[in-house]
Order: sequence, then C-alpha cells, then structure tokens
Amino acid sequence: MLWLVVVLVTVVVTVIATQLSIYLERKHGILCVDMHKVGKPKIPCNGGFAVFSGLVAGTLLSLLTGYIENSIGIATLLSLVMAFCIGLADDFTDLKSRWKILLGLLPALPILLLNLYTPRPWIPFASFVSISRLYPLLLLAAFTVYQNGANMLDTHNGTLPIFALSLHAFALITMLLTGKSICKANTLLLLTFTIAIFSYALFNIYPAKIFNGNTGAFVMGVTIPLMLVLNRLEFYYILASAPMYINGFYYLTSVKGFLQKESVKRPTYVDGEGCIHASRDSLAPITLVRLVAKFSELGFSEKELVIVLYTLFTLSSVLASAITLLLGYPS
Repeated sequence: MLWLVVVLVTVVVTVIATQLSIYLERKHGILCVDMHKVGKPKIPCNGGFAVFSGLVAGTLLSLLTGYIENSIGIATLLSLVMAFCIGLADDFTDLKSRWKILLGLLPALPILLLNLYTPRPWIPFASFVSISRLYPLLLLAAFTVYQNGANMLDTHNGTLPIFALSLHAFALITMLLTGKSICKANTLLLLTFTIAIFSYALFNIYPAKIFNGNTGAFVMGVTIPLMLVLNRLEFYYILASAPMYINGFYYLTSVKGFLQKESVKRPTYVDGEGCIHASRDSLAPITLVRLVAKFSELGFSEKELVIVLYTLFTLSSVLASAITLLLGYPS
C-alpha cells in the first residue's frame, strides 16, 4: 500500500506549496489583475512552483520507494525541471515565440537519450505500427506543441488545469479498464500527476485564488507528452487534445504566424456588467474562447464561460477514452 502514501504525500505537498505561494506572493505584492472580473481584482501571479512541487514530490517518492525505475524517474524529473525553467524564464524575460518553440524541445531529450520510448504507437485497425525513424521527431514536436499549446489555452480561471486533469484522469481510467495495475510504474506516475494537478486545480478554478503563470503552463503542458509516451497512449491523448489543437490552429491561422501576445488584439472583451463577448474586430485572433463566446448574443459571465470550457474539455476526454476502448486498445 506504499502507493497510497505516494498519493497522500503528493496531495499534501501540492496543497502546502500552493498556499505558501499565495501567501508569499500577496506579502511581496506579486499580483496580477484578473481582467475578466468586474472591479479587476488582483491575485497572486504564479502557481508554477506549487504544481511543480507536487509533481516532483510524487515522482521522487515513487522513485525512492522503487515503484518506478531509476531511468524513468530521472528522465521525468529532468523533463519537469526543464519545463519549469523555461516557464520561469518566460515569466521573467518574456521570451520570443521562436525561443519558446525551440526551448520546448529540450524536455523531450531525457526520454530520447535514455531510450524510454517505444516507437510503435497503437493505431486503430493496424495495432502497433513501427515508425522507428519518425517517432523521435514526432516526440520532439509533441513536447514543444503541448507546452506552448497549454500556455495558449491558459486564458481563464481553471481552463488549463481542468484540461490537463481531464486528459490524465481519463487516461488513467483507460489504463485501469484495460487491466493495468495501479502499482505498475507508469500507471502510478500517471496517478500522481493526476492527483497533483487536481490538488492544485482547486486553487485555480473559478474564482481563482492564484494564476498559473507561464511557469505553471509549461509544467502542466509537459506532463501530457510525458504520460503519452511512457504509457503508450498516443492515440488517446491526441484525440482528447482536440480543444487545444482547435485553439492553436485557429489562433495561428488568424494571426498568420507566431506573434508575441502583446502585439495581438484581444479575442474577447468584457462589458460593463462583466459579460464576456467575442471581439468584433476582424484583426483579433480566433481562439477557442472567442468561438464559444459567439454562441451567446448577450455574452457569458466568466463563470458561465469557464463551465462551458470545463465541460468541453471533460467531454473530449470521455469521448477519446470511449473511442480508444471501443476500437480495441489492447490490455
């Protein structure tokens, strides 16, 4: 039952680290304006250290208790540390888009160099297909896409943690329904990641007590390709990530490239009553939030909008899990 200790420690560390971050950031005035609320309240800016602490604690304890192999534990910790450093650098120096993309490749290196991937992803109706030469390139792309895609999806209270949480939670359910043991190394790692993000999400969901910052976005983003490759759930994660891909595709095609967010018009605006509307400016980027906001002529309150987004993310993961299982993902 040591796995239960791993879970409990992960929860405790994440909650304490989050509360400590909130306290210290308020004490030292590290606050950001919540633009989508009436009165524009200021809340702590960066929960990256908190979620990072929970993920590292769970991984490290799994490693020390022998649940995961040294190579897997070390590679996972290195990837998390790299993502944390990239996000932190972005928070402090506002990295250019090209650097975010290039640096986003780095957390894939521990997995590649330690040969912890299996270049035979499961594809429906074709079983496990060998793509030995292509797989490392796809894995590099997946790491930078998910880190930067997570950052782009982090627009409103709780959207990113709920997105990552729904992906991991239903990946875990998929694994368990195909007969994987909770004590198996990669399954336990998936459980600790799910628990850490859940514990942190309680502080970031509407109304948020702390923002994620770029640090939190990159850290949560890197957990997805890590679990995708270590648990060999490529098909499920790609399918469940449809909302992120839609958001990224429409954004990039509408602004015609990788632009700094400061040079891009806001895709939505907030009226005097606090309702969020899709921007009428033809030059404003098309995003998932803007597409959702178009469905209401009267606009959404932020609470209504995030409920729609939370539901969308959850349904996407539920459908992806169901499709994966129905199409015969092997036990």
